Amino acid sequence: MSWGGQTLRMTRPGMLLTVIVALAVLAPPAPAQIRIEVPKPGGAGVPIAISALSNPDSHAERQIGETFASTIARDLTLSGLFRVLDRRAYIEGPEGFVLDRINFQNWSVLDALALVKGGFWLTGERLTIEARLFDVTQQKQLGGRRYLGHKSDVRRMAHRFADQIMLFLTGEEGPFNSKIAFISNRVDGRVKEVYVTDLSGTEVRRVTRDRTLSLGPSWSPAGAELLFISYKQGGPHSFKLDLATGRSARLDARIAYGASWSPDGTRIAVSLDQNGNSDLFLLSPQGQLIRRLTHHSGIDVSPAWSPDGRRLAFCSSRSGSPQIYVMDVETGRSKRITFQSAYNTDPAWSPEGDRIAYTARSGGFRVMWIDPNGGEASHIVRGEHPSWSPDGRYLALTRRGRIYLVSRDGQSLQQLTGGGGNDTSPAWSPRLP
Repeated sequence: MSWGGQTLRMTRPGMLLTVIVALAVLAPPAPAQIRIEVPKPGGAGVPIAISALSNPDSHAERQIGETFASTIARDLTLSGLFRVLDRRAYIEGPEGFVLDRINFQNWSVLDALALVKGGFWLTGERLTIEARLFDVTQQKQLGGRRYLGHKSDVRRMAHRFADQIMLFLTGEEGPFNSKIAFISNRVDGRVKEVYVTDLSGTEVRRVTRDRTLSLGPSWSPAGAELLFISYKQGGPHSFKLDLATGRSARLDARIAYGASWSPDGTRIAVSLDQNGNSDLFLLSPQGQLIRRLTHHSGIDVSPAWSPDGRRLAFCSSRSGSPQIYVMDVETGRSKRITFQSAYNTDPAWSPEGDRIAYTARSGGFRVMWIDPNGGEASHIVRGEHPSWSPDGRYLALTRRGRIYLVSRDGQSLQQLTGGGGNDTSPAWSPRLP
């Protein structure tokens, strides 16, 4: 088979890594041609078999093939769209991922509709993975990818292919080649630091070591930096953290209560203390003041940008209780859009711009959504601190001291983080390079 491809550069702390993603010339058919029907999240799920990657070298690190398969299985389970078949029931081994070497009867007897097979090759520390998706019923290949990189990148490669499986079968790429930042006190139960996890929930990295209270992470549009609030220099201040170097810098000298990057990365909306009251301001990415946005005696916090960068959703107490408002950034005109609860906060704008998710306190904390122009609010799930996935099909949220993922209709709920301490305030990154 002939291959063509493109070179993507991926950065990680301490090194620059080049990964080549090569696309099979055999392109997947258009979504209308694919007969595998993918249900909505929370349904029965498409039964899919995910074989470990094969390798011709008996001395190779076979755990690589297992890790690739288990990471994809975890991703597809989180999606709520698939039912991953137990690998212990597989009749056929991982060898043979060329179309005419697969006995599809071995997979159809397990009721599999889709099948993932592939191989890997290791040369020193350099890893090559070739993965393919097959339609078991039609006995044909739906698509394939080849990934080149370091052997430590096996999970990132798996996340990429999980995204491709979603694309092949639903017509829209998945959200798994991304990360989630969150706040946790898992070190000692007291100090709250910023952590970042991949979508398997297994690669959790602590990115601040300030031994104080950190709050409200927010990703830059390129996914290379985080905004967060920290008490490490006294009262709460806004900081910008470079994830590659681990260095952070304070944005503004004033007390801050939350910050958010604009979609184009040219502005930062931040809630700052102004004579004992919090108002919204626009700063440059370097922290210079662009202009003040609100002039009100009420508390204005939690700014969240619309996808086109023209509006901001925010929480304000100007009506007497915390409520969600939407502001036109150019004119400064604001409109209240929530009325169904006395306490509404944490707005998060969907990537499509059609919904604002938020936290409502009504018989406990609930994640709700509402049209940006107002109207009737809809319940999604119990929890708080919603953050949208880059494809807009899921939200990350806080629930019972853990980070969960939920489909936008609330039908599929999956726990992402575990371990000691409390995990809160998730922020979903954009798709990463």
